Amino acid sequence: MATMDQGRRVPLGTGRAPLRQPLTLPELVKFVALAALLAMFADAAVAHAMLWGNDPYWTYWVTDTLLMTTVFGVGTAWFGVGLKRGAVLTFVHILLLTTYYWTLSPIGLPGQPEWLDLERTWITGLPVHFGVYYLGYTLALWLWDRSRRARAQAQAGGPATPLGPAATLALVLAVAVVVVLGLLQTWLVGQFPGLTWFIVRTAVLTPLILLWWALAGTDRVAAVSGGVMLGFALSAYGHYLSPVGLPNPSLRLFAENPPPAVVEWLSYREEFLLLLPVAQILAVVAMLLASRWYREPWTRDRVPLRPWSRPGMALALAALLALGAVAYAYTGPQANRTTIQSVGPAAVERGVALDAEPVAAGSAELSMTVENRNTHRTELPPHDGVQIQASVAGADGRTYTLTASRPMVAQPQGRHTTWAGVGFDKWHHGRSGIGTSALPATRSDVAVYALGELSAQGSLIVTDVPVHVMTSSRSGARLELHVGDPEAPIAGLPGGHLRAVWADYSGGSVKSVKYARYAWGTGVLLVLLGFALAMARRAEPDTAA
Repeated sequence: MATMDQGRRVPLGTGRAPLRQPLTLPELVKFVALAALLAMFADAAVAHAMLWGNDPYWTYWVTDTLLMTTVFGVGTAWFGVGLKRGAVLTFVHILLLTTYYWTLSPIGLPGQPEWLDLERTWITGLPVHFGVYYLGYTLALWLWDRSRRARAQAQAGGPATPLGPAATLALVLAVAVVVVLGLLQTWLVGQFPGLTWFIVRTAVLTPLILLWWALAGTDRVAAVSGGVMLGFALSAYGHYLSPVGLPNPSLRLFAENPPPAVVEWLSYREEFLLLLPVAQILAVVAMLLASRWYREPWTRDRVPLRPWSRPGMALALAALLALGAVAYAYTGPQANRTTIQSVGPAAVERGVALDAEPVAAGSAELSMTVENRNTHRTELPPHDGVQIQASVAGADGRTYTLTASRPMVAQPQGRHTTWAGVGFDKWHHGRSGIGTSALPATRSDVAVYALGELSAQGSLIVTDVPVHVMTSSRSGARLELHVGDPEAPIAGLPGGHLRAVWADYSGGSVKSVKYARYAWGTGVLLVLLGFALAMARRAEPDTAA
């Protein structure tokens, strides 16, 4: 088993050397569980929510947590606890995780299987996952040192903490933060979040405050760091689990029949550039006030900040303010909207097999405006925006007119994901399992699945017909339109479907919103990791096996 070695650094807030005590099996399990949970929290709150702006299926979180617990557990049991050891274990874990999702398993199982691309695995996934997981490990190291001192005081017969006032104060703080935040959100967003919003966040925040006090204490450093963590907890909870708008009117009190349940997800700008800073400021102020009223005996002493601490904090906050301003400018509603128009003559299918190239030069036009409104893995509103207008002169001499204004939120037979209608920078077709294998694997700047109406010479042929539009980098086929499902031919159409291909197009998705997310999320991650390392280095010497 690992043992705690005497080190030169002094634990924050005590003014005395760290305790030398063995790391028992129960303590090993507790430390590894704490590190894994904090790492996954950082992954959810910073990496996926802020930086990538996506929502993995729940199987991703379960698989990743168990894999991380295995690596951290076995590694810590053999080599002990410490910042350098934690960095090595984190690297081993992300290497295994990235290899797993690159080679062995798609994300989204069993809901919407989708393989990750190169960018989200090796290019951005590797460094970002290392940052968030090492952040969780570092925070666990710091909290472990502080909780050990609390346990040591209890074993030494120190003054007991009055539990009733502490629990009441935690509830009061949670209510105050949630109520003020809800009122500010109503003002900033222009929409009342709903009564459910206040109740669930109070229930979430109260035990988290008590847990933070139990692990970190109640001194000034614990109050500030705890406020930051609580702000992220509120933001992540809203991003993944709690949209706004419930309950819908009217309330169900005595009526047997249920009311509607229509909810709304906030935009990226609202969640992470408006409400996240507000939530953190409120939580930090509340925790600092609580630290004046309630102080754990083992955190009463303070260690003065180092000379570079205040300038470093000011510089970090100034950098975040600048990044936030830039990200705010590039993450408005228009950033997720794009217009595509066909350019030049088209090639129109002559009723041949889907995997054959269109051979007839024809007349075809396409114009569409789409908006990616919801990145959550849910079929609930708000749905993506789709407006498609197309006209195609078919091989049979008739002119077909297509209109589509409804996104295909889910594939009718459940064969593959449709990204809720609109996807930017997506791989599909080929062996991807998305779309049809009769087409080559395609990386699309913009890919759309929708439901539309098809007419011929002004007469309606079919409604709710599947429509697929995609861009690609293939020479001579940079824009394609597909009408109909290959597995359900449309009566009256040659070959049962309609296909048009253009050599070029105008428009396309704007990359600035992705780069803005990357910059903002990376900046926040670097600042958090820097402060966590500073706290851990002052508080916890390495332990050897």
